[in-house]
Amino acid sequence: MSDTGLLRAVAERGVSSPERNQLQRFDWLLKALEIFVAEGIDAVRITRLAKDLGVTRGSFYWHFRNREDLIDALVGYWKDKNTAAITESVNHAGDLVDGIFRFFETCIDTARFDPRLDLALREWARRSTKVRTLVDHEDEARIEALREFFGRFGYDMPEALIRARVLYFSQIGFYALEVTESLATRLSYTEAYFECFTGRQLTAIDFEYFRRHILETYGDETS
Repeated sequence: MSDTGLLRAVAERGVSSPERNQLQRFDWLLKALEIFVAEGIDAVRITRLAKDLGVTRGSFYWHFRNREDLIDALVGYWKDKNTAAITESVNHAGDLVDGIFRFFETCIDTARFDPRLDLALREWARRSTKVRTLVDHEDEARIEALREFFGRFGYDMPEALIRARVLYFSQIGFYALEVTESLATRLSYTEAYFECFTGRQLTAIDFEYFRRHILETYGDETS
């Protein structure tokens, strides 16, 4: 679920000197992430974390000022992981097909984009105006990256924006509705999806290349 390299970098952000305790800031953040995704923000409590990690509450304060400091690190990880995954998927696309395929693959690869983490933030946003504002900002950044992508390959406004929204909203909706289908089935719709999202047809050669690449990389998993 988690990108441990990125999570460790987020955990160590702002730490001015090497930590000497056996249990590191990273360990607290990893456990908090697991609880947050599985049970929601209300379950992320210092006492619960300490119990699960087998340490005292006091050791928490070696690494974090308070619970809010820990929560801020969780949110930072979400931004650095999921928003970056979406924007980077299209920022350096060589052409329209390349960008759409990169986006499709990002949405398949949970090591890049974690849908459970995204949904956990959205659930939290239902009860927090502050988090709602943050989620809205990240959604706008993701859509803007997709709009710029469509703009680079011949789509004028407002078409570029609408296609960006359709592409993005459809993927977020796929997760929110918890659609269950095999990866092979999902891939079988690639040509239709591509035409729907772009208004252009995908060549059989490009489709077969993408299908083979995805199945060889990820196997025929149920998503």
